[in-house]
Amino acid sequence: MISRRKVLRLGAAAAATSALGTAGCANGALVTNVRANATEITPNGTGLHDEVDIFFHLPQRAEVSATLIGADGKQYVIRPPQLRAPDDYQIAFRGTVDVPGSDWRRVIPNGNYQFVLNVKSLSGQSVVRQLPIQVKDADTNPPQIQNVFVNPTTFSPNGDGIDDVVTVSYQLTKDATVRVYATDPNGGFHLISAPETIHASERSFQWDGTAGGGAVLPDGKYVLHIEAEDAAGNFSDATKTVIIANGGIPRAEITDVKFTPTALAAGMNLNVQITVKNTGTAPLRTLGPPPGTAYTTSQNYASFPDPKNPNTPLYYERAGVWRACVGWQNEPQAYPVRWGFFADSDQELKPGESVTIGGPIKILMTANHTVTFWAGLEQGGIGYPVDQVGNTTVTVSFPNS
Repeated sequence: MISRRKVLRLGAAAAATSALGTAGCANGALVTNVRANATEITPNGTGLHDEVDIFFHLPQRAEVSATLIGADGKQYVIRPPQLRAPDDYQIAFRGTVDVPGSDWRRVIPNGNYQFVLNVKSLSGQSVVRQLPIQVKDADTNPPQIQNVFVNPTTFSPNGDGIDDVVTVSYQLTKDATVRVYATDPNGGFHLISAPETIHASERSFQWDGTAGGGAVLPDGKYVLHIEAEDAAGNFSDATKTVIIANGGIPRAEITDVKFTPTALAAGMNLNVQITVKNTGTAPLRTLGPPPGTAYTTSQNYASFPDPKNPNTPLYYERAGVWRACVGWQNEPQAYPVRWGFFADSDQELKPGESVTIGGPIKILMTANHTVTFWAGLEQGGIGYPVDQVGNTTVTVSFPNS
């Protein structure tokens, strides 16, 4: 787009300017004051002498286009025809041109060129102005984004530990400023990684389906864009299509906790009842021990051996799964007692659904005292998004005390 340098018009100055513009039209002038601030550029990434500014004035509304012509006659479109209002204008030329059929830009080779400004009036009259530009020491080696690999191409960012992220790898052939983003079918822009300077290397990143640290994007087809621009202005990009399916935010709350009875003798069972509600937008997977599994205060969730391999625990911590859990003062580890939401570990707690779970815990204590018990929720690989709720003090006594 041609950048505009606005001219402030106030009071008498505005009237004078208007009069000059009318006179220009009457004399048939379509463009005036065409000039350049330099005749030579060196687009090599050093930031020195890498831009030519072309200035001109339009006395009347006209269609303006700009073309660069090389000594070999090859033409490059700098600005396509566009109708412009009377004003002062500036075109900043940094030695790069568009690559037809793509979004790429490339630094032009060394040589002598003519910058051609074409101005066409509304009545069909046209004027052409040419300015010489010499290009020296041009960096025509563009950064390339090669061997782009995406796995998996369909992923489900919902925190269940299964295909929650997509991994993207690629090779960058030259130091460049790289930006990564996604676009949706409606043209929406979703920033994944802000521009940063990266050295030529093998690269990889993971995308969790969010943009700008926000919520997971809606299910659908997205195009991942990797853009690279070097210091000279060479620009390349690469794209890959990915699909978000069953995405959502995993979240749950404990809505009710009951520990009964609150006074009991050692060796008796403390009965636990925990109600959990899925308050997120993704279904929640779970893992055993199943609800109702009996514990003692000397056991934990890994105390139940696998019948097929007695030396291996049947239940363990697993990324993405949820369990209700119970802890207490001086517990041997964080939340020793844990229960899955369902007996069937393939069953999921859907958004908006609630489930009540729990079981007995045999109290094995060595002295009279009171113990505070509490409940929480475990999200495998994350921690305890709900921690120490429903605190209840239980008095433990011994028959012979």
